[in-house]
Amino acid sequence: MAESRNVTGSKDDLLADASRCMLMRFSESSCRLCFDICPHGAVSLDGGLSINPQQCRGCLLCTAVCPVGALEQSSDFSACLARLSKVPEPILGCVRTNECSNGTVACLGGLSEEHLLALCHTLTGRLTLNLSLCGDCPNNPMITRLRQRLDAISEAGLSDSRCHINFAESAQDIHYRDESVDRRSFFKSFSNALFKNAAVILSATNEQTERRTEYAGKRLPIRRKLLNSTRNKLSQELVVRIRKHFDSCVSFDDTCTRCQGCAAICPTGALQTELSDIPPTFDQLLCTCCGLCREFCMDGALRISTGNSEDGAG
Repeated sequence: MAESRNVTGSKDDLLADASRCMLMRFSESSCRLCFDICPHGAVSLDGGLSINPQQCRGCLLCTAVCPVGALEQSSDFSACLARLSKVPEPILGCVRTNECSNGTVACLGGLSEEHLLALCHTLTGRLTLNLSLCGDCPNNPMITRLRQRLDAISEAGLSDSRCHINFAESAQDIHYRDESVDRRSFFKSFSNALFKNAAVILSATNEQTERRTEYAGKRLPIRRKLLNSTRNKLSQELVVRIRKHFDSCVSFDDTCTRCQGCAAICPTGALQTELSDIPPTFDQLLCTCCGLCREFCMDGALRISTGNSEDGAG
């Protein structure tokens, strides 16, 4: 396994929670996003979500499309973001480019639109995505997807002129320099690193690549948490654009029987109920637009609209 990780990532770079999968929660769900996007045929949905460790190359494309957090990255993106922010013109790479990148993820294919948005509005100057070794990598189909995501962010008016993200596809385009600090900053960084490394060691001993959530448990996917954290720092104008691009609104028509089934099956807690004689209340910030509530509604009384809503939180 160690040798394969020098070539690409692996299944170990995934946190798989089959109990979160929409097909596990509702067998008639039409969701096949992870299966359709996997370039290696490593995802199986027969009898439940599973990842073939021999076929998985850790491209993390599945983590960027799963709307309910059944497949997520095992690495700490917040820690990576913190490392990048210490360098004027940082380079973000993968496990293959660790020696010439200021921050790394297992594979850049795991950078969703939410990740790219966070990078745009956290960093300043120029951020380079190190694709110099992607040409001969089995995960290179992710490059097209990554470009599409960055284009989508730009077209939605969500890219920040303070941080320009560019792609470097050859070694000549990489201008790597390590973090430079003065004496006081050095000791401060050293102290912080000790605590961070200790936290990583402690979390690593308890973290598993396979985990399970109780059916009734509600949990917000990491990508949605990242999005909500990012939007809290932005202007109202950008928040409105984020709503239009990322958010949805759930509403009910007159055929709703108040059965509350949609609230029970919602994996994130976006639909909540306290009274049985009215439809559930909707929290826009907790909705990932997975559509499971609409698929599950036996009365066809539930509607999901994309974009901003008059009563949406924000």
